[in-house]
Amino acid sequence: MVRSFTDAPVAAESVERILDAGRRGPSAGHSQGIEFVIVTDPATRATIAGGFQRVVDISGHHNFVAQARVHIVICANAEIYRARYREADKMQARGAIDDDALWTVPYWWSDAGCAQMLMLLAAVDEGLAAAFVGYGPGEHAVKTLLGIPDDYRILGAVLVGHEADDARQFGDVSAVPRRRRAAADVVHRDHW
Repeated sequence: MVRSFTDAPVAAESVERILDAGRRGPSAGHSQGIEFVIVTDPATRATIAGGFQRVVDISGHHNFVAQARVHIVICANAEIYRARYREADKMQARGAIDDDALWTVPYWWSDAGCAQMLMLLAAVDEGLAAAFVGYGPGEHAVKTLLGIPDDYRILGAVLVGHEADDARQFGDVSAVPRRRRAAADVVHRDHW
């Protein structure tokens, strides 16, 4: 995750390969309910980045969202998944399980997360830098700005650009640096 980008342009071919990786991610029931909005227009990127200014001011860092030359907004539509699982082949497999019981885990978020990770990795494979941001309470404003239909939710955006020389100094934007938990603390074998 890089938090400082140069103003160098990102090749359109690289963006297409990154998107191709994201759209080929796993899809529950092959529902394919994940879609993307590519934002490269400087004014639109600046408007989106404005929603992060409060966090930037508090953290004392610069607005890396404004710096990223490409924003790939990841959108998920739960109804596409629900409709897919009402089709004959899925009804045969699910039987009498109702929607509430079937969707205790909303797999559209899992699929969106897989697309996110694939795009982050593809950006690195392209020799580019990338980061992920979520919009939280700003989701509605971004949806309105980008014309995203009401039945879609935004997971967040993969930001893509070229890593700036000062990027490493922004490696941890948390108020309290944290170490990664040890494998022995998070991996359970055969039982908890």
